[in-house]
Amino acid sequence: MDFSSFSHGQIQSKTWLCQHLEPHIPPDARVAILGCWYNVLGFIMLTRNENTCQHILGIDIDPSVKETADQINNAWTTFGDTPKVSHVTADANTYNLYGYRVVVNCSPEHMESNQWFENIDDGATVCLQSSDIDIKDDAVWKCTNPNKNMEDFRKKYPLSQYLFAGTKEFRYGDWGYQRFMIIGIK
Repeated sequence: MDFSSFSHGQIQSKTWLCQHLEPHIPPDARVAILGCWYNVLGFIMLTRNENTCQHILGIDIDPSVKETADQINNAWTTFGDTPKVSHVTADANTYNLYGYRVVVNCSPEHMESNQWFENIDDGATVCLQSSDIDIKDDAVWKCTNPNKNMEDFRKKYPLSQYLFAGTKEFRYGDWGYQRFMIIGIK
């Protein structure tokens, strides 16, 4: 397991996301988290409020992360006949997102295509996070679709209505980055 999913920036970004997204999630919503990695976000959402939504589906293309995502979310993956969380190994660009009223993607800078965005139903609540990190060759970062600033980020993923748009800065000595977040209706 890669413990960088629990790094300061990762946890602070996901907590920030929850604070701003929770008021916009209908309790009966099915939520899809694209590029969920170990689905720490699903864990945080349900730890904060188990009744946040009806179901969370974590989607990640890397088959090596599913078992750990299931273990981290064990309290909700083995929840009677209808688990509150499930995980699939799939390409978010080709996954059928029909019926998901809330779609979250915290890693669009790591996805070469934006087809996943086109697959989101009109009228769905969308929450996206990205950063201004532009490291293409690094095995950890793999930023194939970077966003230079909030303006570029919003242009790349246009929403019909914005409920929140903000930037959070992370500084670690002489290095840092900005995290962008938009929440709205597609």
